Amino acid sequence: MHWASIWSPAVALKFLLVCSAVVAYTWILYPLLLRLLNMLPSRSGRPENSAEVPFASIIIAAHNEQETIAEKLQNCRELVYPHDRLEIIVASDGSTDRTAEIVRIVSERDPRIVWLESDRRLGKSGVQNLAAMKARGEVFLFTDASTGMPAGVLQAMVNDLADRRVGLVTATVFFGDPEDAVEKGQGFYWRYELFLRAAESDLGILATGSGQALLVRRELFRPLPTCYGDDCIMPLDVRQQGFRVVQDRQAIVYDTMPHSIEGELRARIRMTARNWAGTLSRPALLNPLRFPLTSVGLVSHKLLRWLTPFFLAGILLSSATLAFQGEASALWWLQIGFYLSALIGWSLAKKQKPAWLFGYPFSFCLANVGFLLGIVKALRNQKIVAY
Repeated sequence: MHWASIWSPAVALKFLLVCSAVVAYTWILYPLLLRLLNMLPSRSGRPENSAEVPFASIIIAAHNEQETIAEKLQNCRELVYPHDRLEIIVASDGSTDRTAEIVRIVSERDPRIVWLESDRRLGKSGVQNLAAMKARGEVFLFTDASTGMPAGVLQAMVNDLADRRVGLVTATVFFGDPEDAVEKGQGFYWRYELFLRAAESDLGILATGSGQALLVRRELFRPLPTCYGDDCIMPLDVRQQGFRVVQDRQAIVYDTMPHSIEGELRARIRMTARNWAGTLSRPALLNPLRFPLTSVGLVSHKLLRWLTPFFLAGILLSSATLAFQGEASALWWLQIGFYLSALIGWSLAKKQKPAWLFGYPFSFCLANVGFLLGIVKALRNQKIVAY
């Protein structure tokens, strides 16, 4: 059978419509659906609350963190929380710098600080599991050595657990001031992501979190597979046990994003690869009969977004076919203009010049290149480094 008879203009048009519909739903219609659902009257009923102040264990996974660990420990010590209801565990994954020395010096002044070192390299999730086994807390706060936490964050997140239906609380992460093309575009992208998370949290269907600060009930914590990140698998496990994951808008923590194109791309590839594999490892949550809205959220918010570059390629291919036949040429040139503006943004970013409006299409394309390479990496079952 001749190729032209298979890939006819009629087939190309149908393919274009399907791919365009999926992209439009993923990036525009799904957020609107969340907004609409949140406008409906809530039927969740009155929560059963608890006024207890649980013993909290802060768990910091560390690998050669001599530049940040002292500041992080001071940050944790300044948290507004009952002194005798808190411990701070630094779990080292084979650190070879001065991390151990710095932690021990600080721990001499504050016995709440515990140094825990693995006898071999376990990876981030591995030492988090080790710390969870040794921890005394009723709740665990997993946080990164580079994350800054205002004094009231822990108490605010613990307050969310007063609702017995809530099993995990994730903080709202703010990144540094946008100064270059990567940060400007990613700042817009991250605000969009936070909107989705907050809307899903309000509906009780959120199943993702930010590894910079995750608070989970001890009884709901499950050992973390070493190939997935805590921000991916921990919310999925809590949601699968029937408890809610909450995005606390008031619990704000601070972090920095990669300042280079290469760094952002590597982070996006790593995130996509481990989250794709991690999400598919919990198939029960994708069953609409067991978790109706959660499954819709995972497919719409996560899976379809990561598959966006494949749909974009389909749109480009089908519109090129139609343009070659003298049909829908305006759509073809519109796409060419969009990708050219992304290239201009990339060129300006490489030269460390302001990208202006070109930063947004560049950032969108950069994210989708990361999605594409991350999916390929996951499908090839390559090793995913958690740090």
